[in-house]
Order: sequence, then C-alpha cells, then structure tokens
Amino acid sequence: MCSIKRAVALLVLVTFSICVRSDQTKPELDGLFLALKQSADLIKISTIQNEIWAHWYELPEESRALQTVFDQGMRALHFGQPKIAIDHFSRVIGAAPQFAEGWNRRATAYFMVGDFEASLRDIQQTLILEPRHFGALGGLSMILENTRQYDKAIQAEKLLLELMPENGLIREKIQYLQTQALESRI
Repeated sequence: MCSIKRAVALLVLVTFSICVRSDQTKPELDGLFLALKQSADLIKISTIQNEIWAHWYELPEESRALQTVFDQGMRALHFGQPKIAIDHFSRVIGAAPQFAEGWNRRATAYFMVGDFEASLRDIQQTLILEPRHFGALGGLSMILENTRQYDKAIQAEKLLLELMPENGLIREKIQYLQTQALESRI
C-alpha cells in the first residue's frame, strides 16, 4: 500500500515539475528536448533520445573521477548483474547526489531485482533532478503496470506524451493500458 501512495505522490510531483528547468545544466539539452517534442519520426525520436542519453551519461566536471564507477555499473546492468550495479550506482550517488542518471540507473537495477519500493524512490529523485527524464517516466509506468495500477501508468505515459507528443508508440501504450484498466474492472 505504501508503494501506491508513493506512486501517486510521485505523479503529482512530476505533473507540477515537468515544465521546470532541470538540474542537468548542459545547454544542448534544451534544444534536443525541443527537437524531441517536434518530431513525429520514430527513427529521429530514437536518435534524439540517444543524444540526450549521451549527455546524461556524463558526470558533471567536478565529479568526473566517478565516471569509471558509473561505467562499471552500466556494464553490470548490461550483463544482468543488478546487485553489482546497485553497489556501483550507490557509490556514484553518495559522491555526486546531483547526478540524475546515477539515481535512474540504480532505479533500473532495483527494478531488475524486484524491489519496486526502492526503484520508486530513485525514480522520484531522478525526476526531481531532471523532470524531463523520459527513461524514469517509462520506468515509473512499468512499475505501475506491473503492479496493475493501470490508471496511474496511463498518467505516467501521458507525461511522456507531453515530452514527445508525436510519438505514436506512446499513444499505443496508452491505449493498451486503457484496455488493461477496463479488463481489470470487469
């Protein structure tokens, strides 16, 4: 029941903060997010997202020494070792708590081990630091879907749609979740 309350609070937080400039300070991000918002081509959307991810993966200058630790966490995720990844990302977060991607990747690792509570906490922190974080919003939607909170998952997907209003895949996901929500009420 605590995760339901946390998810609702998180959706409220994100809804009100989505227009706020994030703590991620790279000036290129604003232009990339504008291009993301304007694109209807799924290949172009994917390319823009990859450019954004490339910026997100770089630690701030003052924390650059942690890049190797972060990269080791990424490799652990890639090789299906989420517990090792959690350790690496926790080290990064401890030393650079302003680095949103550290929180987001640890949320992913927690999701992989089935700890949705911890994942939700890290998603919340990610979205505080970077309200436009489409990966964190997608993760939030996945947790809500996995816990059969379809109406809340739809809300998370609608927040994604604000970032990418021309993305047909998000619209399809919303329709799917609406169907799931209806079926769960029968």
